[in-house]
Amino acid sequence: MAGSNKETVRKVQAAWNENRLDDLDQYFGPDFKANANDPRGGPGLAGAKAAHGLTNQVFSERKVQILELLEDGDKVFLRNRATGKHSGGAPWMGAPADGKAYDIESWSIYRFRDGKIVEHWGLNDAMRLIMQLGGQLPQQPVAAASR
Repeated sequence: MAGSNKETVRKVQAAWNENRLDDLDQYFGPDFKANANDPRGGPGLAGAKAAHGLTNQVFSERKVQILELLEDGDKVFLRNRATGKHSGGAPWMGAPADGKAYDIESWSIYRFRDGKIVEHWGLNDAMRLIMQLGGQLPQQPVAAASR
């Protein structure tokens, strides 16, 4: 059925938004691979759920709005807008918990096989997030070029 993968992504986004994490199991294949999860979460759907929980500890009132959904073959592209408040602190970006609002875009590609999500790639506008929250980029020394 045309568009069924797009509808699955809509249902998945709603489940993430409403923290209905058990509802997600029906949409993901057992060999699901997340290529952009927070590494603290671990692999697979369990890792994605754990990373989601970690994100919710840092960002309260988090809502994700779908801006664009495109389907091509076995892939669905999602562009969305995430908003919320920075309430849990993010030491990795040098920003203390202060309740500041944020508003960023993120992009995802979901790959399907037999009606189930088997792979995901994601990217968010972390630079804009850091700027909105008054954080700083991690400072790492640049190695001198050898001659």
